[in-house]
This record gives sequence, C-alpha cells and structure tokens, in this order.
Amino acid sequence: MVDLANALIERNAEVELIAGRLVVRGTPLSSKAKFRRITKYKRNSDFLRLLTWCVGFLQILFIVKTKHKNGHLLIVSNPPLATLLPLFCRNSFTFFIFDVYPDALRQMNIVSRQSVLYKIWEKANRKTFQRAVHIFTLTDTMAELLNHYCPPREIKTISAWSDNEFFRSIPKANNPFIIEHKLQNKFIVLYSGNLGATHDTIVIPHIALEVKSHKVLFLIIGEGDQKKHLVEEIKKLRITNLIMLPYQPVDMIPYSFASADIAIVSLSSKASSLSIPSKTFNFMSAGLPLLCIAGEESELNNIVNKYKNGKCFSHKKVAEMAAFIDKVAENEDILSAYSRNSLKASADFTSRNANTIAEEVIKATSN
Repeated sequence: MVDLANALIERNAEVELIAGRLVVRGTPLSSKAKFRRITKYKRNSDFLRLLTWCVGFLQILFIVKTKHKNGHLLIVSNPPLATLLPLFCRNSFTFFIFDVYPDALRQMNIVSRQSVLYKIWEKANRKTFQRAVHIFTLTDTMAELLNHYCPPREIKTISAWSDNEFFRSIPKANNPFIIEHKLQNKFIVLYSGNLGATHDTIVIPHIALEVKSHKVLFLIIGEGDQKKHLVEEIKKLRITNLIMLPYQPVDMIPYSFASADIAIVSLSSKASSLSIPSKTFNFMSAGLPLLCIAGEESELNNIVNKYKNGKCFSHKKVAEMAAFIDKVAENEDILSAYSRNSLKASADFTSRNANTIAEEVIKATSN
C-alpha cells in the first residue's frame, strides 16, 4: 500500500492512506501522503477477526463520508467488508482484490452457499463490482472467480510484489538473527507468518517427524488462532527438531527470512485457489527455495512450476515433503539452483506493478 500511495503521489495525486498500521520497510511513505489510522486487524481468534473487520469498516466509512465525499477510492479487500463501501457512498472507486469473499468463507466451511449471509454478500458484490472503474486482482484464478459477480467486465491481473532491497540474501556468518538464536550450522526450514485457519501449519510437525537429516531445523515464527493447536501437536509428536518464535520486529524480518535455507508457504486446500500469500514474493527476494503446501490448481503451484524455484505438494504428501527437504539439505547444487531461480524470479515482482495500477487509476479519474 505504501508503494501504491507513493506511485499515485508521483503522478500528482492527493493521497490519504487509511490503515490499521503503517509498517515502514525499505521505502517510507511519501511525506506528501496523509496517513489515517483505524483499528488494527487482530487475527488471534475468529471473534477478534470479525470484530476488527466490522469496526474497521465503520471507521473507513465514517472517514469517507465526512472527509472524502468526492475522492476516488482505491479499495483493497482487507478488511473484507471494505468491498461493501460503495453500497453506502457515491464515490467513484477501484477494487484491488487480494482475497475473494464470501467465497473464501464458503470454502473454509464457515458459511454455506445457502446461508443468508452468503446470499446477501453475493448480491452486494454483484452491485458493487459492476460499478467499479477498475478491478485488479492477483491471479488469473481469482479473476475467474470474480467474473461470477460482474460478467463480462475486464478484470486485470496484477501480481503482488516485494521490496528487493529490504528482503535480500544475507550471508549466514553476518546474520544477527542466526547469531542471536544460535542457529549456526543448521539447515533451516522456515515458516513465518499468520498461524490462522487458512494456513495448514499443523502439517509442519508431521513433516519434521519424517525428515531424516540431523542438520535440518524447522523454525516457525508467527501468531494466530492455530498456535495453541500447533504447540499441542508438537508436544504430542515429541518433535525435537522444531522451534517456535513470536513475530519479530520489523527491522529483524529481513534477517529472519535470510536465515532460512527453505521457506514454507502453506494454504489450506480449501483456500489455495482463492489467494496467494504476499510473503511468497518476499521469500523469493531473499533467494529462498519454496516448499509450497497447496492444491495443484493453486497459483503457488503455477509459480514454482514456472520459475523452477521449489516444489508444491498436496497437504497429505508428508513423506514426499520430508524427502524433498532431505534431498535439498544434502545436495548443495540443488539448493543453489533453487536459490538462483528464486532471485531471478523476484525481478518479475517489483514495485513496477504498483506503477501499473497507479497509471490506470490516474487515467480513469482524469477523464
């Protein structure tokens, strides 16, 4: 969002960024942009997640109605209720869809297609998506899903991107994260991020149990409502080659990423066609081979097949995932090839993508 705001300002737009928090990485938000803080998104439980969705939506609506009645809205699908804003205001708007709702809730069995909530949300989507000036989303699969709400509208696919200066390959000998946590001489398999319902993290201890190489260490960094179950599973299986850490400070994240030899990107089988974790592109910037846990129809599978920078496995193929880790851990040539391919792939996922969206928005609002 910082890159998008900056790209719009470079094109002489007046920008106010509304968000629950502002994370400053390599590129700061332009001093010409205004930042307005709303409630922070909380993933600790389903209740807190829903509460912050609702509160955030109401705060955004109040700000738009009182401060920006004539402004063009660039609406992202977080909080998910934000896509319903056009029902309550007359602003022109552009959608940038990261997750498809209510489809994601249905595929996670939170609501059914016959439920009142699903039918109301589906009907609302048909109204709002037809009115959008532009609709951008991350993958072709997600674009196909969105076509359900607004045929025959053009939906443009713009991949997410990373900061290739903030996330980068760092020699392990000079990595303060490795030194602090005494991770020298370990082959680190990293999962970093949300431990939520859409991420199949419970499978990770089972993979760790199957890995044969004694130098492999699994590292899980994150928080979420699945953390308690994950800790219980680790104790139940008596896993000794896995450690867990809380979220790291922002300035330590590049070092925690660069400590890894393989990065795990996981989506539940029910969500793998509906989204793609943005950390995927950050891992590639750090030159990490990817072990993706998702369905064959997922964009994660498409990425590793296209760039040859890892492997994608279905959730039940625990033995195959363990064998892949052992193979990479014991073969420096394979590790180097995957790493080179990830770094090469990262050149396709830069902030140039933000410029594409900014140019389209400026063009539309100047007509």
